[in-house]
Amino acid sequence: MIGRSALMAGTVLSGLMTALPAAAQTTLEDRVRALEQALGVTPQPALTLEQRVQAIEARLARGAPAVATAPAAAAPVVAQTPIAPAPQPAPQPAPGPQIVQAAAEPMRTAVPPPQAPAAPTWSYDFNRATIRSADNNFQLAFRGRFQFDSGVFFQDDALAPAVSVGRDLHNGANFRRAQIGFEGRVYRDFNYEFVYDFGSSGTERSGQIYLLRLAYTGIPNLTINGGAIQPKFTLNDSTSSADITFLERASIVNTILDPFGGSDSRRGVELIFQKAGLFRGGDNLLISTAFTGERIAAIKTDDEGSQLLGRAAYRFYSDATSNYQIGVDVARIMNKPNGVLAFGDRPETRVDGTQLVGFGTAGLPTPVVAKTAWLYGFEAAMNRGPFYIAGEYYKYGLERTNSALKDPTFGGWYVEASYFLTGHTRPYNAAAAAFTSPAIPAPFDLNAGTWGAWEAKARYSVNDLNALETDANLANRVLGGEQHIISLGANWYLNRNVRWMFDYLIVDVDRKDAGGAQAGQDFTAFMNRLQFSF
Repeated sequence: MIGRSALMAGTVLSGLMTALPAAAQTTLEDRVRALEQALGVTPQPALTLEQRVQAIEARLARGAPAVATAPAAAAPVVAQTPIAPAPQPAPQPAPGPQIVQAAAEPMRTAVPPPQAPAAPTWSYDFNRATIRSADNNFQLAFRGRFQFDSGVFFQDDALAPAVSVGRDLHNGANFRRAQIGFEGRVYRDFNYEFVYDFGSSGTERSGQIYLLRLAYTGIPNLTINGGAIQPKFTLNDSTSSADITFLERASIVNTILDPFGGSDSRRGVELIFQKAGLFRGGDNLLISTAFTGERIAAIKTDDEGSQLLGRAAYRFYSDATSNYQIGVDVARIMNKPNGVLAFGDRPETRVDGTQLVGFGTAGLPTPVVAKTAWLYGFEAAMNRGPFYIAGEYYKYGLERTNSALKDPTFGGWYVEASYFLTGHTRPYNAAAAAFTSPAIPAPFDLNAGTWGAWEAKARYSVNDLNALETDANLANRVLGGEQHIISLGANWYLNRNVRWMFDYLIVDVDRKDAGGAQAGQDFTAFMNRLQFSF
């Protein structure tokens, strides 16, 4: 390396000496002085000419800048012996920069300039703003969901005297969900989600944590999820509230979710295995197991309750427009510290929050004294082009603390179907083993003459909360009532962010009080929801 630098210095020095104006090249002293001036070298009169030339060579070897003008061709290398006066060279044509640039080029490129780090990227797809790092290891996306419900009930004005609960259901409106939050990824293998909800079932509240979770995804096909979570439990609840077909999930699903450790805002940990193409092309297997405690919103008056629940769903067939899936769900209440269990539900609407069937809430039978319970159920769903159908069946039993009493069992089921009049198709979400809302390539636009997507729908649901109702021992009986609901309606997808839903409910509640009198009622209701989500 040193020899190469010296050779380069000699070449450049010779070029510089021959590049000086001819008028200045009268003597060697003049030429050396001119080189010193060109290179910014301070003259040292005490040094010999040879020492001054060596100083110039050393400066060039250290990468000193070249003079403004350069020779058109390289001159012979300066000798390393004492310099004697040389004959006056003939005038040379005006030099160009090529030789000095060629000699200096290796010095300029020896250390490449530092590269500026790549900037993060922004995207704004379907109203969701997302920031990603250049290496895609970090991500932050903002999200929101706002659902405004309103409706009216059509009840009999002359209800039986025994009807004390829900005798006058309230018409009106409420914000079913008013959520804002963000989700993202850190260091590639960790996902996070934080959602705050200001909505409610009947009256608005100051707000509460809806989701606050951290997930590890560094193991292929596995997700470890913890915090305030919403476990993958039941088909209906694994479907996002932004994508469900009706305003509310089926009554049986709403009844079992909370007591058996499901639903949102649930303190717990979850392990999920999900893999597509496991056994054959187009299939998808999801297995979820969760250990949960109480919901965040619940006021704790005792130790933390505990539940163990799981879901396995398998899509066994799929093509460009069709998906077929079956599944099974199981759960167990491992410990209810206060020793009482309550179950119940509203009539598939939250405009009025009154529970008409169940036990353990105001106006309904007393809760069952039990600390443990079991559940199992089956699910199935399919879509073929614009047609979609799904259903679930659940059976569960409570294990009384008093072994002298019989253990009650309950059950329920539903089946729902929908058809897109505009030919759209519900996409399949493999990560949740559920179906989502369709893409809207031609959103509602009066100027363009496009109307989005229209979906007709129907559902029949049964929720039976009676057990041992004819048993000779009155203490064994649980008279929670039986609820049958026919739901008809339509959904209008204006675009990917806005949806307007319409549900017409035909409700039949059959419930007897302790004296055997009819405490239920039949009524109809019309509900609608305006939804904006991103």
